Amino acid sequence: MREVLKLLSDSKFHSGEALGEALGITRAAVWKRLKKIEAAGIAVHSVKGRGYRIPEPLVLLEESRLRAAGLPDNVAVDIPFDTPSTNDVLKKKISLGAKLPALVITEHQTQGKGRRGRVWESGVAKNITMSFAWQFEQGPSVVEGLSLAVGVVIAKVLRDMGVTNPGLKWPNDIHVDNHKICGILLELVADQDVCRVIIGIGLNVESTPEQRAKVDQPWTDLTSRLAYTPDRNEVIANITKGLVDVCEAFASGEGIAKYHAQWQAFDVLFNQPVTVYMGNRQQSGIARGIDMNGALRLETEQGIELLHGGEISVRKQ
Repeated sequence: MREVLKLLSDSKFHSGEALGEALGITRAAVWKRLKKIEAAGIAVHSVKGRGYRIPEPLVLLEESRLRAAGLPDNVAVDIPFDTPSTNDVLKKKISLGAKLPALVITEHQTQGKGRRGRVWESGVAKNITMSFAWQFEQGPSVVEGLSLAVGVVIAKVLRDMGVTNPGLKWPNDIHVDNHKICGILLELVADQDVCRVIIGIGLNVESTPEQRAKVDQPWTDLTSRLAYTPDRNEVIANITKGLVDVCEAFASGEGIAKYHAQWQAFDVLFNQPVTVYMGNRQQSGIARGIDMNGALRLETEQGIELLHGGEISVRKQ
């Protein structure tokens, strides 16, 4: 499907015959692939005598574009067109002994995982679905607070792109004006003293009607915030460069302490009344930032309670 979509990415008309010649397949096979593209959610215009086109130009994910945008040479990259989960792809690579750091990105994630068992809708060639893996020789203890530092990386990338008011919502969400734009999901693959961390990131770049219909909370995307659609290759390269820096800092023992002040500056919950949901339990209080280990400081009538990540959800009252 990638090959057909790449040929159509200029949004110009291409005849079935020309597409078949370029791909080395029959016109009937071209038609079948076009139907698959439509089934994936991309409109294909068909005009007799002119051929096929998609409504708008597309910039697909390509390693050459990623490298040109500054993706570090030591980061291996894999770009399956579609996959159930980029995190799962990296898990399999790790189980087979893949060299890290490694990056997996896809045009279409079909079973993306969010926090608390939610499914993240990625659209097709519209948003950023990426997973980055790093090996920590020091064991799992050094990664405490890593997801918060990852949030700082993404907030800074958005700010540098010109997005106004990016903010961080503990523990793993990036917001813009109280609308969610990005989520983070970390998974650990520990083996004795070695810890491999998979950092999954879902960033809304250009929303689709299907996405909007399935989301039950305020959210936004880069296109509506910037008034243009950025090249996802450039955004991914910039985020990955920041992830490498963060992982190197945590590996050297600096940890969340290095990013504490930056995280606090982006904190959208600071001094706000919140309700915390922990399974069947809920508790209200005032969010007072994070401690030096990345735990949320919740002020209640009994004093300050420290809440650590996991299956916890925080909402403003």
